[in-house]
Amino acid sequence: MSTDDQDRVRTFIYGSCVSRDTLETMGDTHELIAYVARQSAVSAGHPAEGVWSKLEPIESPFQRRNVQGDIEGDALTQLARRADEVDVLVIDLIDERGGVVEVGGGYVSRLAELWRAGGAEATSDGHQIDFGTDEHFALWSPAIARLAAEIDELGLTDRVVVLETAWADALDDGESLEAKESGLTPDEANARYRRYYDRVRRLGWQVVTLPAELTASTREHQWGASPFHYTAQAYGHLAAGIRDAVSPR
Repeated sequence: MSTDDQDRVRTFIYGSCVSRDTLETMGDTHELIAYVARQSAVSAGHPAEGVWSKLEPIESPFQRRNVQGDIEGDALTQLARRADEVDVLVIDLIDERGGVVEVGGGYVSRLAELWRAGGAEATSDGHQIDFGTDEHFALWSPAIARLAAEIDELGLTDRVVVLETAWADALDDGESLEAKESGLTPDEANARYRRYYDRVRRLGWQVVTLPAELTASTREHQWGASPFHYTAQAYGHLAAGIRDAVSPR
């Protein structure tokens, strides 16, 4: 890939802070053109009517955009709008962790930003579906297949790179990391994610896997230690994988 600052690789992210933090280390070669976060593949294309109007105001523009986009299920719309510009489409599955709520004729992703804005009350008449359950996987598996079909129609299949990152259960100094995220320990989350990554591999997308020896968090991370806030070495590995996986157009 070119390292010319005038010809940076145009990158679309559909994923979490893992992809975003990785791309921040690649600013000399890659340009972020769009970022869809906090939106499960299950909610993409399945808008949930009546939820947005029930929420409390969300001050952060980034969080407001993500919550509204998830409720509208706009991931595919955003991708189609920018498809002609995309050199690399980076996907990760971290934001699947909260599961979804079936409500308003569609689905919303059950994550902290929604809940802080009154999401529990706004979706109280819905049906919660926990990540990793058979019910969730039965929804997610055809949803990711639909996403793959849409990506193929847009001519972007060979542009896709999936980041497979296990949750860290320790810090880089060896101290145990016992924090739960979305009610899951790292061991529980990693066990649940296994079949999701297996399903992704069957789609034929390129996958960059974070090796076990680099799967550690750090207190030096800009947002603090977390099972999916990794070290600089980890982001370097993922960045190298993205660069190697996709050749220039």
